[in-house]
Amino acid sequence: MQTPLITEIQRFSLQDGPGIRTTIFVKGCPLHCPWCHNPETQNREKEFYFYADKCVSCGRCVEVCPTGASVMITGPQNEPVLKLDRSKCNRCLKCVDACIPGARVTVGKDLPMDAIIKEAAADLPFFKNSGGGVTLSGGDPLLFPEFTLEITKRLKAEKIHVGLETSCFQKWEKIEPLLPYVDLFLVDIKSLNPQKHKDVLGWQLKPILQNIETLIKSNANIRIHLPIIPGFNNSTEDFEAYVSYLGKFAKNLTGIDVLPYHVYGEAKYSALNSYDTYKFKDIGQIPGKDLWPLINSLKKTGVPNLTVGGLVGIGGDGHKKSFKKEVVL
Repeated sequence: MQTPLITEIQRFSLQDGPGIRTTIFVKGCPLHCPWCHNPETQNREKEFYFYADKCVSCGRCVEVCPTGASVMITGPQNEPVLKLDRSKCNRCLKCVDACIPGARVTVGKDLPMDAIIKEAAADLPFFKNSGGGVTLSGGDPLLFPEFTLEITKRLKAEKIHVGLETSCFQKWEKIEPLLPYVDLFLVDIKSLNPQKHKDVLGWQLKPILQNIETLIKSNANIRIHLPIIPGFNNSTEDFEAYVSYLGKFAKNLTGIDVLPYHVYGEAKYSALNSYDTYKFKDIGQIPGKDLWPLINSLKKTGVPNLTVGGLVGIGGDGHKKSFKKEVVL
């Protein structure tokens, strides 16, 4: 079984499914969304954040670096300055251990399954009282199908509500075994234009839609996420395509979350030294008024629960309640 690295186990989440949740972020994703707000989850391998404002140029990282990725140079005022060349880095992470000020932080941890389950199950009382649970996210957990199947089985054995956030890119035979163990599939649809989907994201759209439709036929609980990205999928044509496609399945869906583009991930790109490759750094957030044509049209399809921002609210014991909070429409 291929086990992913874990970038974070985030407790008290409110935007990854109903109720209070613990979200487990796995490291690795086959899609290449240029606006991704979790860039640290794209690569399967360990990396490190470098926070330049914390660096004191002590040189300890230089002493342990075996490849010359970290060197000291002379600054404009004849002061020692650290220069980092990640192209030479072999990810040994000795520099992280040597960094006393905490300017370097490892991204991606090897965690045994037992440790993940133990931390997730620690919040069972909160799950029970709020109608929450655990959500597997990333990255994309379906990149590691055997791991995802095993952890969902074990979470269900603990009587925990399980959510799975995915793009549904995987082959159906890898998804079908999850049906008895996943209570809610949170599925992103980035675009309904096949060519744009392939050119920009690097993945075919057709198998994703086929998997969504097969999940619906299997009576799975599905909530659709629509990330709305300026210049990519916020045109009238894009909105009409979403409404036309999702309208056919509105009554079969648990809900739809319209997720406006935000800039919260910018600092991560900088800390990963990939800010120059971040194509959306100069793009502002979408004004709420620009989303009303999409929202009003989706409401007319009869979708049972529509939010902007994905905060679906707090339910009760056994998910019997559904209190909608924040912009639930």
